[in-house]
Amino acid sequence: MTQEPSKQELLFTEAEWQDALPTVTRSMTNLLSAHRAPIFKDHVDYGVGWGSGSFLQLGHRVFVLTNEHVSSARTPNQPLSSQLYQQEDIWQFSGDHIGCRWPFDLALLPVPDAMWATEHGSLAINVEQITMAHNPVEGELLAFTGFAGERVQFHFGTLFSEAICSTARETTLPADDRFCSRFHFGIDYRPDLAEDVIGSKGLPLPPGLSGSTVWDTRFVATKMAGQEWTPELARVTGVGWGWPSDHGCLVATRAEYVRSFLLGAAQQLTTGV
Repeated sequence: MTQEPSKQELLFTEAEWQDALPTVTRSMTNLLSAHRAPIFKDHVDYGVGWGSGSFLQLGHRVFVLTNEHVSSARTPNQPLSSQLYQQEDIWQFSGDHIGCRWPFDLALLPVPDAMWATEHGSLAINVEQITMAHNPVEGELLAFTGFAGERVQFHFGTLFSEAICSTARETTLPADDRFCSRFHFGIDYRPDLAEDVIGSKGLPLPPGLSGSTVWDTRFVATKMAGQEWTPELARVTGVGWGWPSDHGCLVATRAEYVRSFLLGAAQQLTTGV
């Protein structure tokens, strides 16, 4: 019995697929660099990498979209801080954050207006860039970028945070009480098997990548439509939050629940409740 070829195999030869992967990864790295936000535990005279997120515009305000388990570490005695792209200043999140616990594990950390008004290279995602529901075509490439804790270091009063960008296909969620395919999806993440496209350090272990925004590159979908792909066609399809280390994947909350959370957050901001 022979297995029918997948849609991806009909669209690309093996050589074409291998040639395309570096281009897609580099393009998504360039696109996402301005959106991503590192999150640090601020200890006044030094910082520790804690999580990842993306700048997001909601109404007239800018937030960092991340995980609730990342934002919940923030207390009056333990501030969380971040950096804007192309800027060295470290600043603290100010004001109340909005969070939603498992199974969504989503949060918004407020960016100070005065900080966003400074000169920088960061860009905020708008809600229209979030797909209505997580539903990529078969074999599609997903991309995410974030700041693994092992690549955040503090030297001589200066914080160095090195981001990574990874592209991979969706994978089946492992059987686990923490995951549910109704709310979540899996992304292949195996540092021991990953191939470098930019640099030569390989993929880091995931701690610190929690809160990374996951994008549907729409690369395969565009090819299926007979159109030319550009990274601007990519749409947010989820937010990563977990890594079951024995299963080789990251777990993310689906876009439809990200949208639901943001709708509730917008109402909360409007009413002040």
